[in-house]
Amino acid sequence: MDTATGLLITTVIMALGAITFAALTMAFDRSHNRKSVRPFCNIHKKVTDTEINISIQNAGMGPMRIQKIVLLNNQDDFIQAGIQLGKVLPFELNCDIFIQHTDEYVLASLCELNLIQGILEQHQMTRVKETLAGYYICIEYTDVYDDVYEQRSKLINIPGLVR
Repeated sequence: MDTATGLLITTVIMALGAITFAALTMAFDRSHNRKSVRPFCNIHKKVTDTEINISIQNAGMGPMRIQKIVLLNNQDDFIQAGIQLGKVLPFELNCDIFIQHTDEYVLASLCELNLIQGILEQHQMTRVKETLAGYYICIEYTDVYDDVYEQRSKLINIPGLVR
């Protein structure tokens, strides 16, 4: 084998190695970028004898594109079987339901969205607790890459109360 052939083979091997290394680096960068802008949904619930406050927070670094917020009878139910939040609570109560239609609502990183907030009399609060007891709140959201995520949590847990 002469020097020119050896140099050609060495150059081809080095070029293939560089291309492989560049492709792997690009794949790792892309994977890191997707993971670094993922939203994380936290559900905050404060229910006392006279006050109710249910909100969601985007604790991630990317925007949370909320697709649906529904209530489910069972934790394993399909999201299509869910009930809109505004249809469950009676409107004669003196509490605010801040978001009625949740199709494509964007929650920025580290921001919070109030869903229900109100100060009620004790008999009204008992009625709200009995209405919401046993329901699971389900939030379906996407990130900027259209990856779909769900967060489910029991709304109100009242021991001994069966809906």
